[in-house]
Amino acid sequence: MRTNLTRWVPRALGLMVALMGAAQLGVALFPNDARYLERIEPWTPFHIHFGSRVLLLLAGLSLVSLGRGIARRKRAAWWLAVALLGAGPLLHLGLDFNWRGALGSLLPLLLLVAARRHFRARSDAGSLRLAGGLAAGGAAALLAFGWVVLQNFRGDLIGPPGDGARFQAILELVLLQSTDTLLARTAEAQTALYAISFTGAGMGLLVVTSALRPVLRPPRPTAREIERARRILQAHGRDPLDEFALADDKLHFFTRDGRSLVSYALWRNFALTLADPVGPAELRASAAREFVAFCAEQDWEPVFYEVGPDALAAYRELGFTAFKIGECATFSLKDFALAGRKFQELRTARSRAAREGVSLRRLPPGEPLEPELARELREVSDGWLARKKGGEMAFDMGAFSEDEIVERGAVLAVRENGRVEAFATWLPYAGGKGRCVDLMRSRPEIPSVMDFVIVESLLGFQADGLEEASLANAPLANTDPAAGDSRHDRAVRYVYENFNRLYGYKSLFHFKKKYEPRWTGRYLAYRRPADLPLVACAMVAVHSPGGLWRMLRS
Repeated sequence: MRTNLTRWVPRALGLMVALMGAAQLGVALFPNDARYLERIEPWTPFHIHFGSRVLLLLAGLSLVSLGRGIARRKRAAWWLAVALLGAGPLLHLGLDFNWRGALGSLLPLLLLVAARRHFRARSDAGSLRLAGGLAAGGAAALLAFGWVVLQNFRGDLIGPPGDGARFQAILELVLLQSTDTLLARTAEAQTALYAISFTGAGMGLLVVTSALRPVLRPPRPTAREIERARRILQAHGRDPLDEFALADDKLHFFTRDGRSLVSYALWRNFALTLADPVGPAELRASAAREFVAFCAEQDWEPVFYEVGPDALAAYRELGFTAFKIGECATFSLKDFALAGRKFQELRTARSRAAREGVSLRRLPPGEPLEPELARELREVSDGWLARKKGGEMAFDMGAFSEDEIVERGAVLAVRENGRVEAFATWLPYAGGKGRCVDLMRSRPEIPSVMDFVIVESLLGFQADGLEEASLANAPLANTDPAAGDSRHDRAVRYVYENFNRLYGYKSLFHFKKKYEPRWTGRYLAYRRPADLPLVACAMVAVHSPGGLWRMLRS
């Protein structure tokens, strides 16, 4: 019951304010229908002024933005609405007391105050400071501007004399977009009053849109938080993607008990997690629930990306829709062997490497790179990227970095003259008992050289006593012969079949398939169907620093 109230009370109050804005927009866009709104105008908390269409558009947009912020449970929207509605009854006090308008302001004000505990969503700190500066500076400028205008046109205005009447008229023009305190006798004076209202509405729209932005610049993880995340990964990390939680593009969320970690990246107001929460398996559902609540306080929309099948029920209980977006290839190193017909292609790759005079070289972690070797590795990587006609990716894929190679180590295919034909980097997971491939870069002269590097790496890990290895994800692949026929499944199949040229989904899947791995489904969990196009944009943005345009150009 409390959850339903938390969801619907802000929406109802936001709808109330947004309807007032929509009414003003309607009058501005369809002035011939204004007579239908004249009957309800005295009861509305915000005046519907019929004189200026441009002014009405600005005021209407401000109220619609404010209503949307209230529906999103924004604390800043609550304060702005309370301030505006609180000024309403005071501004209705004058020589011509409008008790219906005062009641129209007082009732929603009381409702907002009663529901104040529902408004906890934060705004971006930098945007709030900007909004505060605009509000303070704008208020002073508007007061000075209005005072000069009313002073210059004092002979063309009807109403009580004195500074108090002018001050009230300025507040009415800015906050209510009309005034009954001072009335214009000439067209020039009426234009001057419109100018005060127009300026106030424009400033209000700027303040509202600035104050209601979601948190855009969360603090980067500190060294202490990164070490804390590392300890959780060491103790509970089981997913091949877990190590990417320590990448520079990730933010960290820790649960209240400090036992679980959610790594995520932010695009606009979408928070995309990488894989499932890391922590004790029995606490995974509660960690996801805490992260959803945390996102609500930041005014973010959570999206669980590349999660496994085990926690799908927990995401669905939280109101998320999940569908498969790929497969993850893993296998037990204890059982890995090259015997049998199905591994003939891999045995051939090893034989060809031997004929070509290519041998394996391991770069252990921490070993400095010789200048010539660093140049060779860079040349291989740059050539691979050029053939791919794209740039480095991020989020769940690493980028070429000499520092990373020194820190993590690498496995190289090298000719006798020192020429590097291919290399691969591997990330640890499962408490160091597993390895997941990251970079795979090669020259084109020996097509099977990457298979040689992968096979020799796996055999080396096997000899070292490691338990598991992963060839990471095959995006959009689906090995389930009984795959569903939902609109999500059809869309994924369409992209897989028709956009292979853009990324090479099929070739990547078939490259990994010949190793006979164990396939585990990867899923995307999201809440609102209307957000799915933006979720797709967010996925592109976090993977590609150049964004969708760069991917399309490639």
